[in-house]
Amino acid sequence: MRVVISPQQRRAALVALAAVIALFCWQTLTVHYNYRGNWTALFCISPAVPVPEFLKSEQLYIFPNGGGYDGMIYHLIAHDPWMRKGSAQALGAVSYRYQRILLPALAWMLAFGQDRWVHPAYFTVILAFAFLGVYWSSLFVPRIGLNPAWGLLFAVTPAVIISIDRMTVDIALAAFTAAFALYATDSPGGRMFAILLCAALTRETALPLIAGYAAYLLTRKNWRGASLASAAATPAIAWFFYLHLSHREPSEFQRFLSWPLAAFLSHIVHPAAYDVPPIAQLGAQVMDVAALGGIALALLQVVQLLLGPRWNARSAAIYALALMTIFLGSRAGWSGAFDFGRVLTPLLLLTAFERATTSPLTAFLPILLVDARISLNFVSQIAGVFRGLSR
Repeated sequence: MRVVISPQQRRAALVALAAVIALFCWQTLTVHYNYRGNWTALFCISPAVPVPEFLKSEQLYIFPNGGGYDGMIYHLIAHDPWMRKGSAQALGAVSYRYQRILLPALAWMLAFGQDRWVHPAYFTVILAFAFLGVYWSSLFVPRIGLNPAWGLLFAVTPAVIISIDRMTVDIALAAFTAAFALYATDSPGGRMFAILLCAALTRETALPLIAGYAAYLLTRKNWRGASLASAAATPAIAWFFYLHLSHREPSEFQRFLSWPLAAFLSHIVHPAAYDVPPIAQLGAQVMDVAALGGIALALLQVVQLLLGPRWNARSAAIYALALMTIFLGSRAGWSGAFDFGRVLTPLLLLTAFERATTSPLTAFLPILLVDARISLNFVSQIAGVFRGLSR
């Protein structure tokens, strides 16, 4: 059977390829000049994390004074997705961490289960999702009157920037969100089922997106479509239940709950303290507020959609994601832009897409405000690259 590639698909693929090349070049530069060529630095591994016996022979880059980041958890899962080698014993909150199985499992499968190939496989999967996200975005934006090149904005969403730098799974959920935006107006079928199924296995915060989409289909009396959308969450829920039964641990569910906007307001009233000179701390705190302002602006845009009123598959998912944001607990993601930025990227991306039809100049502003704060964390890396290039 011959596969026909349309001019639109060809253009979208070229835009996506350009984005991936740029992201890979950045990774190469920062690894070479800042981490002595050791790519495992991108996992941001803390010395406090136990290293299972099967990994002790690897030349892992350990940040001696760092607290680590989530990428170090997914690194362990990618080496041991089925919990047979000791990674589960090295982690806390196994039933919570292993929920986000899709991306690490894809890396393990691409490496054919061989530990020596897991690292390059993991980096490849991350870049593959960057490609897919830009590709799907570039196919979508012409539908709202924008040039396909606007799909490059996917590459600068918080989830992508952070995942490229710290190997988190959020880039995959962001890509599936772009795919959802593209195909949401089509009749529900196998393609949307696969997108939603994979999104739920990527991260539990995809469940509101699925719930919103199913609710929309119910209001249209599309019983089959609603059932299909709901069924897409079944493998993830079954996996969560299995993890809970096999690892009896205190529930992590409460980490996601708070009074409406309580955690959001708390981080405005009580700004984070940084171990830097006073003027630098003030600048960081101002940018923290600006990033939170980006989230507030996105929620205001959601209210404007609601008062419109706008009711379609994308807006229904936006409303569900906005509800999650309002009740999101402090420990779940409000500790900094690196946390809430990546967690809330699906909301930011869908809202930008939906608002771009009426107000393209402000549609992407919330993303850029969050990005501005995230960029401060790259100052030392950028300086290291420039020093290296200038030698």
